[in-house]
Amino acid sequence: MSSIHRLSTSFLILAMWVMSSLVVAVANEPTGALPTNEQEAIDAINQLSSPDGPKVQGNTNGGSELTGVLVDRTITMAGKTFYRAFSQRALDNLIIGNATITIKERPDARWGSQIWVMEGNRMYFRTQLSPRISEADRAAGEAVQTVEEALLRQQLASALNSDKDLGTEELR
Repeated sequence: MSSIHRLSTSFLILAMWVMSSLVVAVANEPTGALPTNEQEAIDAINQLSSPDGPKVQGNTNGGSELTGVLVDRTITMAGKTFYRAFSQRALDNLIIGNATITIKERPDARWGSQIWVMEGNRMYFRTQLSPRISEADRAAGEAVQTVEEALLRQQLASALNSDKDLGTEELR
């Protein structure tokens, strides 16, 4: 009985060793190349031109594609309408497009909403909006003009007052 027990134990160990070597061999085997049609689909996704439109132009200035961010911190429907109108008007504006702008809102049931347009800790525009949505479009137009002028003034001042000992955030 002990020889049968030894034989079955040996057989079990041998079977486990064979299975583990097969698993290791399969895991270490390099994956084959993608099928031709799948590789063509991946290449079609990665190309810069498509049948849907013209070739995408590369970045000419060598910088990042992400040049500015517009953050929505609004709550009410009037605030969301203001943000949408501001972002649509600021979309083509090169000066606002290069800045990181946050639009904040503090709603008030009695007086409407207070809206702030800020860059970092600097507030460039503030207004009081009533719940009427039509007023938000007009205020967004004023905000784009005001923020653009303020950003231009700030860029001009930082260009004229350069100090090698201070960083750009210290000059503000």
